[in-house]
Amino acid sequence: MDLRPFAQGVAGALGPALRSFFLTAAAMSFLALVLAAASYAIAADGSALRGALAAVAALALSAVIGFTLSWKRALGTGILQIVRAKRLGGMLVTSVFERLLGVSEQAEAGARGGRVAQAVERVPLNEAVKRLRLAVIHRVQAAPTGGGVRGFLRRKIEAQLLGTIETLTLARFRNEANQAGGIDLLKVRDELSQGVDGLVADQIEGTLLKMTLLLVGVAALASLGAAAGIQYIPL
Repeated sequence: MDLRPFAQGVAGALGPALRSFFLTAAAMSFLALVLAAASYAIAADGSALRGALAAVAALALSAVIGFTLSWKRALGTGILQIVRAKRLGGMLVTSVFERLLGVSEQAEAGARGGRVAQAVERVPLNEAVKRLRLAVIHRVQAAPTGGGVRGFLRRKIEAQLLGTIETLTLARFRNEANQAGGIDLLKVRDELSQGVDGLVADQIEGTLLKMTLLLVGVAALASLGAAAGIQYIPL
């Protein structure tokens, strides 16, 4: 399968991903300053040294959490660009299933009596899961190398998208196995390739919102908690 349109879509997602990274980093930097000031006020209590120690602790915690959040949001934004604006998730699903089935779409049209016929038969859940894992690993390893920072980000976006697709596919496998006692791989492929962009977008958006709220809350609670503890250090 020609994945050049997908590769171009991933390349086009790098700009929004980097923009998201720097915007999130800027917002977290502002939060770090606010938390540092609040920590100083809580911990100082007559000692500038205690206040400075608490402020430094707040800045350090916010820097670590801010970088983590900025990176995660950059990857999520890149994926959303691919599946929402470009709608290329289905192409990646098809590529993974080509490897999983051991046959390309072109060969499929003229080989119904051979390997495809075997693949169409209902596959046990354990075998389907194993094939899927191997297909995803192969696709991750097949990503082009090099390209510096942008190349690294491109590979991370694709790997994250593949992980999300694998999770959705596993859920579909289990549902199919429970209903039919086995998995019709071609049926699952066709259904996923049609609706995967919307499913991925919904999952990524929900995950980003929860992660943002969680990490911002952790940064605030950890910084102010540390300040409250430092307040009692005799300095």
